[in-house]
Amino acid sequence: MSSSLKQKHQCLVTPREYDNLGKYKINADFVKFYAQEECYRELMVSYYPMLPLLEHTVPFEEADYILYMHMYARLEDYSDFVAKQLKNIAKQRKSGAEIIVLGKAANAEKLLNGYISNITFWGDHFTEKLGKKFDMDIKEQYFVYDNIEKHLAIWPVDGCLNKCKFCRRSYMEIKFESLSLDTIRANLDIIRLNTPECMKKISIRAENLTEYGIDIYGKPMLHELIYLIDSYDEVEEIEFPIGMCIGEITPQILEALCYSKKITELSMNLETGSDRLLKLIGKKHTCEQAREIFRKVHISNPNVKIFTTIMLGLPTENIGDIWDTAKLIIDTKPDDIHCNYFICSPNLPLAKYPQISNSCREYHLKQFIVFLKELGVNEPYEFTMDCYRFYKRPLSRKIIRKIEELNKDNKYLEKQGLLPEHFVMYFRGRLK
Repeated sequence: MSSSLKQKHQCLVTPREYDNLGKYKINADFVKFYAQEECYRELMVSYYPMLPLLEHTVPFEEADYILYMHMYARLEDYSDFVAKQLKNIAKQRKSGAEIIVLGKAANAEKLLNGYISNITFWGDHFTEKLGKKFDMDIKEQYFVYDNIEKHLAIWPVDGCLNKCKFCRRSYMEIKFESLSLDTIRANLDIIRLNTPECMKKISIRAENLTEYGIDIYGKPMLHELIYLIDSYDEVEEIEFPIGMCIGEITPQILEALCYSKKITELSMNLETGSDRLLKLIGKKHTCEQAREIFRKVHISNPNVKIFTTIMLGLPTENIGDIWDTAKLIIDTKPDDIHCNYFICSPNLPLAKYPQISNSCREYHLKQFIVFLKELGVNEPYEFTMDCYRFYKRPLSRKIIRKIEELNKDNKYLEKQGLLPEHFVMYFRGRLK
């Protein structure tokens, strides 16, 4: 087990022995293999609390229970691969063994349509469900001190009610669920009483923070959450690295964002500088709304760093849209731009439109940089570009990087040909 993983393990899970585990024959090779591919939330909230269970597993061919996890649609649509892999697992498992599919991979249930018997799909609260099934005191942790990043990460809401046409949510279901303000306050009070130093920097995270509270209170309540976090004297910094939907920032939420001088980082994704394209992809904001929100935040708190994401290569995108996007960047003055190439999955609503070619996307990227310079960018931007392309991962590579106590050099996946084609290439440069 790597030193960083040990640190997180020790921080998140109270060490204890579970004598009862010997009576369960559990195989978790697939969970351990794919875990490092998962998002930060899945790792911190669900996976690390599962470690006591994963440390006690048996070989695949001996298992009565096979745990399966996959980053299904984390970056691309892996639906066909997941369905095929589960069918292969079903064929090769021991007679009578139960397959338990966890997290996003549970969306494969509708693809399989009853094809596999003795299989269970748990898309949400799966750590707690595993704990109940195997008599262990484990469950999801929504307040986690990350002693690597030195912040207290809080996940006040899971899921997103939007179905933006470029997002996996347009064809996947993940339960929407908020923690109540009373629950959040109670947990913070416990942390303040026992480890107040952990509250110095708080990272509030979710796929869509702006919808926080709708399921409980019938309306967005992020502003009340901001005031609550801000009220603790122990809190010196608040960051929102993910989850702000510009089109859902109500006047109350904007007022709270401008009120708190503890906010040091805020992520608001512009996506594109074209109102036409914003409507096409299903975003709720306009470019003028984005300009106004960015302007007010900058004025109220000049020290806050604003991060944003844009997409290049959207269907019907033209060079005029690229100019408008560059102009919006100049007007809104984000501190960091994360630029994605749009890659279309066959399941996305945008698949019905003619797609931009690779060469056209690359041309648009070059022109975007040219336009930024022409419009007067005089400070360097850290410019990050994610290009998703397929390449064959060498089968000998250990994806989870030396989680030795968990993996134990299991060669089953390799022997059975169950390793995936994977993709992720990063282009990093600095815009002068």
